[in-house]
Amino acid sequence: MKKSAYALLICIVFGAALSVAISSCHRRFSGSIAKNTVWKGVVKLTGDVVVERTATLSVEAGTRIYYAGKADRQVRYIREEAAGAFNILQNDKIEILVEGKLNILGKSAKPVKFMKSPAFGGIVFLGNNPSEISFAEFTGGDVPIRVYGGNNLKMSDTIIRDAALAGIGYWDLAGGKITNCVFKNCHNAIGVADFAEPEISSSSIFFSKMAGIFCEGNSAPVIANCKIEGNNAGIAVGGIARPEIRSCSISGNGAGISLWAKSSTLIDGCRIMKNVSGVLFQDESEGKIKGSVLRSNGCGVSATGTARPSIEDNVFTGNDVAVILRDNSLSSIDNNTITGKEGIKISELSRARIIGNSFSDCETAVKLMNRSQAVLKSNSMSSVQNALVDERVK
Repeated sequence: MKKSAYALLICIVFGAALSVAISSCHRRFSGSIAKNTVWKGVVKLTGDVVVERTATLSVEAGTRIYYAGKADRQVRYIREEAAGAFNILQNDKIEILVEGKLNILGKSAKPVKFMKSPAFGGIVFLGNNPSEISFAEFTGGDVPIRVYGGNNLKMSDTIIRDAALAGIGYWDLAGGKITNCVFKNCHNAIGVADFAEPEISSSSIFFSKMAGIFCEGNSAPVIANCKIEGNNAGIAVGGIARPEIRSCSISGNGAGISLWAKSSTLIDGCRIMKNVSGVLFQDESEGKIKGSVLRSNGCGVSATGTARPSIEDNVFTGNDVAVILRDNSLSSIDNNTITGKEGIKISELSRARIIGNSFSDCETAVKLMNRSQAVLKSNSMSSVQNALVDERVK
């Protein structure tokens, strides 16, 4: 596993470091925080802020953070990658760069609010110092929260809405936990890349223009007990990523879960309902779906492009088609309960092992087309018009 090398260029045209330990109503800030500092009341940021390695910035409940129209001081942070070096910070935005600790500790009735502004550049977490965000609200910005380099941010009871690129992004072995948070109307709600492994639990992700959760680059998030609704794609998985998706409700999306580019997944105990496509495997992706309910989707599970899904111990009901295999895909389909118009359709050189399934109230249980192959064994049929339709080229 690679680690990105960093060179910190604090090209800050700052004056002296901030020396105020407790800062309250209507204060203006930019610069370096070198000792423990508290923000409360109304705070206006006029330029980038750096929380140094030895310092902790605490933000009290009810604090509102505003942004000046134009930054008076800026930081550059250079990241080295195979494609070359680039500055991960935004020259035209005001950002909080955290190398020490940042504790944003709102309350349910008094959340900390980062106010919407064209100058809002978000928070960037670096290093290994633990930070915490609870009961906060972020509105707008490109990526309100970015987590790099092994940082293990804990975020809970927080709302992120209207982010132009992503609500939160993880890179470079970053981890931590998201618990009981809400993401609304973001381009992507959560992005995970570069070996990052956050845990995302008991959170709600609504109406993302692209993906609710986007995983790539050998990342391995654990996604549990989340509600993911109304997104273009609920969970999108590419670039050899391997998320675990457990006990989630995934409904009303374009694709509930979409995989490609040799990615893999475990989907366990989920409710996948009313999506155009429930789970879509493409481009040599693979994974296991078990113990889940797939209901009223256009297609429950679809595999194409030599994908390799394993489908076992699930309930399929009310889908237009329960399972479709195409384009040289390979699947084991075992011990599922399948009801609805079409059961399993296999075509285009795809192969399947279909064992121990229970089919009921289907027009067709299994349809074979276009030089496909299947092993069928110990399947039961109840109120099925056609147990097997064979339309293969002879």
